[in-house]
Amino acid sequence: MAERTVYFHGIPGSGGELALFGAEIAAKAAGFIVPDRTQAGPAEATARFSALAAAIRTQAEGAPLRLVGFSLGAAAALRVAPHLGTQVVGIDLVSAAAPLSTGDYLGAMAGAPVFRAARTSPLLLAAMVGAQGLFARLAPGKLYAALFASAQGADLALRDDLQFRAGMVRVLSHGLGRGAPGYRREILHYVGDWAAELAHVSQPVRLWHGRADNWSPVSMAEALATHLPRCEPPRLFDGLSHYSTLRRYLSER
Repeated sequence: MAERTVYFHGIPGSGGELALFGAEIAAKAAGFIVPDRTQAGPAEATARFSALAAAIRTQAEGAPLRLVGFSLGAAAALRVAPHLGTQVVGIDLVSAAAPLSTGDYLGAMAGAPVFRAARTSPLLLAAMVGAQGLFARLAPGKLYAALFASAQGADLALRDDLQFRAGMVRVLSHGLGRGAPGYRREILHYVGDWAAELAHVSQPVRLWHGRADNWSPVSMAEALATHLPRCEPPRLFDGLSHYSTLRRYLSER
Protein backbone atom coordinates (compact mmCIF):
# COMPACT_ATOMS: atom_id res chain seq x y z
CA MET A 1 0.00 0.00 0.00
CA ALA A 2 1.34 3.45 -0.91
CA GLU A 3 2.60 5.75 1.80
CA ARG A 4 0.34 8.66 2.82
CA THR A 5 1.56 12.02 4.12
CA VAL A 6 -0.11 13.62 7.12
CA TYR A 7 0.49 17.37 7.38
CA PHE A 8 0.31 19.20 10.73
CA HIS A 9 0.07 22.92 9.96
CA GLY A 10 1.33 25.78 12.09
CA ILE A 11 -0.71 27.48 14.82
CA PRO A 12 -2.53 29.74 13.99
CA GLY A 13 -2.70 28.20 10.55
CA SER A 14 -4.47 25.79 8.24
CA GLY A 15 -3.87 23.36 5.42
CA GLY A 16 -3.82 26.45 3.21
CA GLU A 17 -0.11 26.67 4.03
CA LEU A 18 0.41 24.01 1.37
CA ALA A 19 -0.83 26.43 -1.30
CA LEU A 20 1.34 29.39 -0.31
CA PHE A 21 4.14 28.71 -2.77
CA GLY A 22 2.48 28.32 -6.14
CA ALA A 23 0.52 25.77 -8.14
CA GLU A 24 3.33 23.26 -8.64
CA ILE A 25 3.97 22.72 -4.92
CA ALA A 26 0.23 22.82 -4.15
CA ALA A 27 -0.37 20.05 -6.68
CA LYS A 28 2.31 17.86 -5.11
CA ALA A 29 0.65 18.30 -1.70
CA ALA A 30 -2.92 17.79 -2.92
CA GLY A 31 -3.19 14.27 -1.50
CA PHE A 32 -1.93 15.09 1.99
CA ILE A 33 -4.11 14.24 4.97
CA VAL A 34 -4.56 17.42 7.04
CA PRO A 35 -6.01 16.63 10.50
CA ASP A 36 -8.76 18.95 11.68
CA ARG A 37 -7.30 20.74 14.72
CA THR A 38 -9.79 23.63 14.76
CA GLN A 39 -11.75 22.48 17.79
CA ALA A 40 -10.56 22.73 21.39
CA GLY A 41 -11.29 19.06 22.09
CA PRO A 42 -10.19 17.45 25.35
CA ALA A 43 -8.43 19.67 27.86
CA GLU A 44 -6.00 16.87 28.69
CA ALA A 45 -3.18 16.61 26.15
CA THR A 46 -2.97 12.81 25.89
CA ALA A 47 -6.69 12.59 25.14
CA ARG A 48 -6.46 15.29 22.47
CA PHE A 49 -3.57 13.70 20.62
CA SER A 50 -5.01 10.21 20.95
CA ALA A 51 -8.25 11.46 19.37
CA LEU A 52 -6.31 13.06 16.51
CA ALA A 53 -4.48 9.76 15.95
CA ALA A 54 -7.77 7.88 15.79
CA ALA A 55 -9.14 10.30 13.18
CA ILE A 56 -5.95 9.98 11.10
CA ARG A 57 -6.08 6.19 11.28
CA THR A 58 -9.62 6.26 9.89
CA GLN A 59 -8.66 8.55 6.99
CA ALA A 60 -5.49 6.59 6.15
CA GLU A 61 -7.32 3.25 5.82
CA GLY A 62 -4.30 1.23 6.89
CA ALA A 63 -1.71 2.96 4.69
CA PRO A 64 1.80 3.57 6.05
CA LEU A 65 2.16 7.18 7.15
CA ARG A 66 4.77 9.91 7.02
CA LEU A 67 4.02 12.71 9.47
CA VAL A 68 5.09 16.23 8.50
CA GLY A 69 5.00 18.90 11.20
CA PHE A 70 5.56 22.59 10.43
CA SER A 71 6.35 25.11 13.17
CA LEU A 72 4.06 24.43 16.16
CA GLY A 73 2.55 21.61 14.11
CA ALA A 74 5.78 19.74 14.83
CA ALA A 75 4.76 19.48 18.48
CA ALA A 76 1.41 17.98 17.47
CA ALA A 77 3.09 15.52 15.08
CA LEU A 78 5.50 14.33 17.77
CA ARG A 79 2.73 13.90 20.34
CA VAL A 80 0.43 12.06 17.92
CA ALA A 81 3.16 9.72 16.66
CA PRO A 82 3.31 7.38 19.68
CA HIS A 83 -0.45 6.78 19.35
CA LEU A 84 -0.01 5.64 15.73
CA GLY A 85 2.95 3.36 16.45
CA THR A 86 4.43 1.35 13.61
CA GLN A 87 1.95 2.71 11.05
CA VAL A 88 4.24 5.78 10.98
CA VAL A 89 7.31 5.08 8.84
CA GLY A 90 8.94 8.44 9.48
CA ILE A 91 8.49 11.99 10.74
CA ASP A 92 9.68 15.15 8.96
CA LEU A 93 9.82 18.34 11.04
CA VAL A 94 10.13 21.72 9.32
CA SER A 95 10.97 24.92 11.23
CA ALA A 96 10.04 22.89 14.29
CA ALA A 97 9.15 24.33 17.69
CA ALA A 98 10.76 22.29 20.48
CA PRO A 99 9.46 22.09 24.07
CA LEU A 100 10.22 25.36 25.82
CA SER A 101 11.74 23.46 28.73
CA THR A 102 14.61 22.18 26.55
CA GLY A 103 16.31 25.58 26.24
CA ASP A 104 16.20 29.34 26.75
CA TYR A 105 14.30 30.28 23.61
CA LEU A 106 11.68 32.92 24.37
CA GLY A 107 13.95 35.92 23.98
CA ALA A 108 14.60 34.93 20.35
CA MET A 109 11.05 33.96 19.35
CA ALA A 110 8.78 36.30 17.39
CA GLY A 111 5.74 34.70 19.06
CA ALA A 112 7.04 35.06 22.62
CA PRO A 113 4.18 37.32 23.86
CA VAL A 114 1.61 34.60 23.08
CA PHE A 115 3.62 31.93 24.89
CA ARG A 116 4.18 34.18 27.91
CA ALA A 117 0.45 34.93 28.05
CA ALA A 118 -0.37 31.22 27.93
CA ARG A 119 2.07 30.52 30.77
CA THR A 120 0.48 33.28 32.85
CA SER A 121 -3.21 32.46 32.43
CA PRO A 122 -5.60 30.70 30.01
CA LEU A 123 -7.86 33.75 30.32
CA LEU A 124 -5.07 36.09 29.27
CA LEU A 125 -4.34 33.84 26.29
CA ALA A 126 -8.02 33.80 25.33
CA ALA A 127 -8.11 37.60 25.44
CA MET A 128 -5.01 37.86 23.26
CA VAL A 129 -6.32 35.35 20.71
CA GLY A 130 -9.66 37.17 20.68
CA ALA A 131 -7.91 40.44 19.92
CA GLN A 132 -5.91 38.78 17.14
CA GLY A 133 -9.13 37.35 15.69
CA LEU A 134 -10.78 40.78 15.71
CA PHE A 135 -7.71 42.24 14.02
CA ALA A 136 -7.85 39.47 11.39
CA ARG A 137 -11.49 40.30 10.57
CA LEU A 138 -11.23 44.10 10.56
CA ALA A 139 -7.69 44.76 9.36
CA PRO A 140 -6.15 41.57 7.92
CA GLY A 141 -3.50 43.47 5.99
CA LYS A 142 -2.29 45.24 9.12
CA LEU A 143 -2.21 41.96 11.05
CA TYR A 144 -0.11 40.43 8.30
CA ALA A 145 2.25 43.40 8.33
CA ALA A 146 2.61 43.21 12.10
CA LEU A 147 3.35 39.47 12.10
CA PHE A 148 5.95 39.75 9.35
CA ALA A 149 7.53 43.02 10.52
CA SER A 150 10.48 41.10 11.95
CA ALA A 151 10.88 38.75 8.97
CA GLN A 152 14.45 37.64 8.30
CA GLY A 153 16.41 35.89 5.57
CA ALA A 154 14.44 34.65 2.58
CA ASP A 155 11.18 35.31 4.43
CA LEU A 156 11.72 39.00 3.58
CA ALA A 157 11.15 38.28 -0.11
CA LEU A 158 8.18 36.06 0.69
CA ARG A 159 6.66 38.82 2.84
CA ASP A 160 6.58 41.15 -0.16
CA ASP A 161 5.26 38.53 -2.60
CA LEU A 162 1.60 39.34 -3.35
CA GLN A 163 0.59 35.69 -3.86
CA PHE A 164 2.15 34.65 -0.56
CA ARG A 165 0.57 37.62 1.22
CA ALA A 166 -2.92 36.79 -0.08
CA GLY A 167 -2.54 33.15 0.91
CA MET A 168 -1.24 33.98 4.39
CA VAL A 169 -4.12 36.38 5.01
CA ARG A 170 -6.51 33.49 4.29
CA VAL A 171 -4.51 31.12 6.50
CA LEU A 172 -4.51 33.60 9.40
CA SER A 173 -8.20 34.40 8.97
CA HIS A 174 -8.99 30.68 9.25
CA GLY A 175 -6.61 30.04 12.14
CA LEU A 176 -7.87 33.01 14.14
CA GLY A 177 -11.51 32.46 13.19
CA ARG A 178 -12.92 28.92 12.98
CA GLY A 179 -9.60 27.51 14.14
CA ALA A 180 -9.24 29.73 17.23
CA PRO A 181 -10.47 27.12 19.78
CA GLY A 182 -7.87 24.62 18.57
CA TYR A 183 -5.21 27.35 18.47
CA ARG A 184 -5.80 28.22 22.13
CA ARG A 185 -5.84 24.58 23.20
CA GLU A 186 -2.61 23.65 21.42
CA ILE A 187 -0.79 26.74 22.70
CA LEU A 188 -1.72 25.73 26.25
CA HIS A 189 -0.52 22.19 25.60
CA TYR A 190 2.65 23.49 23.96
CA VAL A 191 3.80 25.73 26.83
CA GLY A 192 3.51 22.88 29.33
CA ASP A 193 6.52 20.68 30.02
CA TRP A 194 6.23 17.83 27.51
CA ALA A 195 9.94 17.24 26.91
CA ALA A 196 9.77 13.77 28.54
CA GLU A 197 7.34 12.69 25.79
CA LEU A 198 10.10 12.95 23.18
CA ALA A 199 11.61 9.73 24.50
CA HIS A 200 8.45 7.87 23.42
CA VAL A 201 8.81 8.85 19.74
CA SER A 202 10.21 5.61 18.35
CA GLN A 203 9.95 6.47 14.64
CA PRO A 204 12.88 7.96 12.65
CA VAL A 205 12.83 11.76 12.53
CA ARG A 206 14.37 14.22 10.04
CA LEU A 207 14.69 17.97 10.62
CA TRP A 208 14.72 20.91 8.16
CA HIS A 209 15.55 24.30 9.68
CA GLY A 210 16.65 27.72 8.46
CA ARG A 211 19.58 29.34 10.23
CA ALA A 212 17.80 32.73 10.01
CA ASP A 213 14.57 31.48 11.66
CA ASN A 214 13.36 33.88 14.35
CA TRP A 215 10.02 32.15 14.91
CA SER A 216 11.56 28.82 15.92
CA PRO A 217 15.25 29.49 16.72
CA VAL A 218 17.71 27.06 15.16
CA SER A 219 18.69 25.92 18.67
CA MET A 220 15.28 24.23 18.82
CA ALA A 221 16.24 21.90 15.97
CA GLU A 222 19.50 21.12 17.74
CA ALA A 223 17.64 20.34 20.98
CA LEU A 224 15.17 18.04 19.21
CA ALA A 225 18.03 16.18 17.54
CA THR A 226 19.52 15.60 21.00
CA HIS A 227 16.34 14.51 22.76
CA LEU A 228 14.66 12.33 20.11
CA PRO A 229 15.76 8.66 20.15
CA ARG A 230 16.05 8.23 16.35
CA CYS A 231 16.82 11.61 14.81
CA GLU A 232 19.17 12.49 12.00
CA PRO A 233 21.37 15.61 12.38
CA PRO A 234 19.33 18.66 11.31
CA ARG A 235 19.53 19.90 7.75
CA LEU A 236 20.34 23.59 8.31
CA PHE A 237 19.93 26.16 5.52
CA ASP A 238 21.86 29.41 5.35
CA GLY A 239 19.67 32.40 4.53
CA LEU A 240 16.37 30.61 5.07
CA SER A 241 13.91 31.43 7.81
CA HIS A 242 10.52 30.03 8.84
CA TYR A 243 8.26 29.88 5.77
CA SER A 244 11.12 29.85 3.27
CA THR A 245 12.29 26.58 4.84
CA LEU A 246 8.79 25.14 4.42
CA ARG A 247 8.94 26.12 0.75
CA ARG A 248 12.34 24.43 0.41
CA TYR A 249 11.06 21.24 2.05
CA LEU A 250 7.89 21.03 -0.04
CA SER A 251 9.75 21.73 -3.27
CA GLU A 252 12.24 18.91 -2.56
CA ARG A 253 9.69 16.22 -1.73
